[in-house]
Amino acid sequence: MHDLVHEPVLTSDPMRHFTWRRDQRHRPGLQFLTSTGRHHGAESLEESRVLLALDFAGDVVDVVSQPLRISFATCGKRRAHTPDYLAVTRRGIWLIDVRPEPLIKEADRESFAAAAEVAVACGWRYAVAARWREHSFAGLDAMASRRRLQSDPLRLRPVLLAEAGGGRRFGELAAATGCEPVARAQLLHLLWSRQLGVDLASPLQDRSLAMPAGEAGR
Repeated sequence: MHDLVHEPVLTSDPMRHFTWRRDQRHRPGLQFLTSTGRHHGAESLEESRVLLALDFAGDVVDVVSQPLRISFATCGKRRAHTPDYLAVTRRGIWLIDVRPEPLIKEADRESFAAAAEVAVACGWRYAVAARWREHSFAGLDAMASRRRLQSDPLRLRPVLLAEAGGGRRFGELAAATGCEPVARAQLLHLLWSRQLGVDLASPLQDRSLAMPAGEAGR
C-alpha cells in the first residue's frame, strides 16, 4: 500500500474492461470531459453523472476509470474491490466509488471502508457518490450543452459579464442584450466555464441570481 502512491496509476489501463450487451440492466458509455480533452469510460448513468460533475467542479487535471483493485480480508474471507475513479485535481487526489444509496449493502460498506483506508495510506481523499439533490443534473446538463461553445460573433459575453456586476437574474441578463436566444446560450457557457457564478443549491431558472465569479466567491 505504501508503494502505491509511487506507481504510475495515471498511465495504467482500467482494471477491468467496459462491456456492452443487449440484455444488461446498466448503461455503460463514454463521457467527454472538457478538462482533460478526452473521453472517459462509465459503467452506468450514475457514473456518467459523476464524471460530468467532476468536469464542472473545476481544477480537474485527469481522471482514471477503474484505477486499481484492492484485496482485503473481512470476517475470515478474502474480498476484492475496484473503485470507480481516481480524480487528480489541482487541490489533491480523490478516490471515488459510485453507488446509489438505496443499492448500498453491507458488503459494499466493507469495500468502501477498505478503499477509504487505501486513500488514507496514499494521502488521497475518498468519497462515495451515493445521493444528489433532485435538481442538480438538470442544471448541469443545461450548462454542459454549451460547454464547448467557442464563437461569440455578436460580442455578447463582455456585455453579459458587465451587466452581471453586482448580481442579476438569469432571465434579466438574457433579455438585456436584445438577442435573448443567443444570450442564453452564451450565459450557459459563462456559467460552465466559471466566468459567472450561480447558486446551484436551487434549480437553475430565469430567477437564478448570476454574478461574476469573483463576486460569487465573496
